[in-house]
Amino acid sequence: MRHLAGASSFDAMELPLVMPEKATKTAAELKLMIEDKLRAGHPECKRAEVVINPPVAGCPWSAAIFGEGPTIDHECRRRLEGIVEQLREQFDLT
Repeated sequence: MRHLAGASSFDAMELPLVMPEKATKTAAELKLMIEDKLRAGHPECKRAEVVINPPVAGCPWSAAIFGEGPTIDHECRRRLEGIVEQLREQFDLT
């Protein structure tokens, strides 16, 4: 095993893994971000209203989608799931 000058030998497995903290957003900020992404290029989502749900029993925040008139398009719901998954990796709810 080679050692660099001035470097000490240690077992990397002894170091705790520290995950960087995620940025935080308010429910209102997340709602706007999600609605912007939902509506971009998908007219059926324009009438959708997003509601941010707080974390429950160890589960991260989530979002629900509602709308007036005809039922919200299945594609809008699918898009919502993908957007929420992506944003959850980046942001915690404050």
